[in-house]
Amino acid sequence: MICDTVDLYTYFSRPREGAAAGKLKRFLHGQITESEGLQKIRPAMLVIPGGGYGMVSQRENEAVALAYFAAGYNAFVLEYDVAPLHYPVQLLEAGMAMLYLRREAAALDIDGAHIAAVGFSAGGHLCGCISLLWDDPALRAAFGAECEQIRPDASVYSYPVVTCDPAKAHLDSFRNFCGGAAPFEAYSLEKHVRPNASPSFLWATSEDNAVPVENAVLLYSALHAAGVPAELHLFERGQHGLSVCNEEVYPCPTGGGYYAQAANWLPLSLGFLRGHGFALRNK
Repeated sequence: MICDTVDLYTYFSRPREGAAAGKLKRFLHGQITESEGLQKIRPAMLVIPGGGYGMVSQRENEAVALAYFAAGYNAFVLEYDVAPLHYPVQLLEAGMAMLYLRREAAALDIDGAHIAAVGFSAGGHLCGCISLLWDDPALRAAFGAECEQIRPDASVYSYPVVTCDPAKAHLDSFRNFCGGAAPFEAYSLEKHVRPNASPSFLWATSEDNAVPVENAVLLYSALHAAGVPAELHLFERGQHGLSVCNEEVYPCPTGGGYYAQAANWLPLSLGFLRGHGFALRNK
């Protein structure tokens, strides 16, 4: 495995203007060259951890990348800036990550037409921003027509922050993301679904104690109404922040038991992605 980090601001020759992160961790398969026919082109997964735009979660980071890596993907984790930095910083950093993968697909041995993103909690919101609002004014100003390449080819939403409706919202995420520079409604995802949005896989738990399960339901309903290919899985048990649902990333509950059920989200997401063309192919 090749594991290193790319500074997106350096790659794009963009001024940091106070940003400290904006980096992409890369988890790449090496090519097997000792025999003919073993060199591969791989699908790619961009991992966007959560943290309410106040931190970048460790549990939704490397463990997720390695899970998709084990399934044959080349995986990438976005390290993005958080509050007090706000819109459009996080959106621009996610946009840079996607454009980097598009531009460097051949060098990275990835299929440039099969780049997915998976986001958790507030990272699910940021995943939604590039999946639904890839031509946001800030992205268009920064990248021009190339912003059309920012939209992932499929999106995986894990207990995502979606709505700014006070009855269902994780309002701290919206406060930290918008920071007074943009209205909450402009980034309430269920209000901005278009028919050409990314095919979407969503999952959440009914017991989520931080981001109400209605967030995922609202987004699925909007995707379905717009005719976007979408699949929703709601698990009965499990609190917020389950990540890959094992003891490496979440304290085992008294009596155990819920990991085995909620952990099905990962193979289910892989099946959804395979159905949309995400697969290994010979180089």
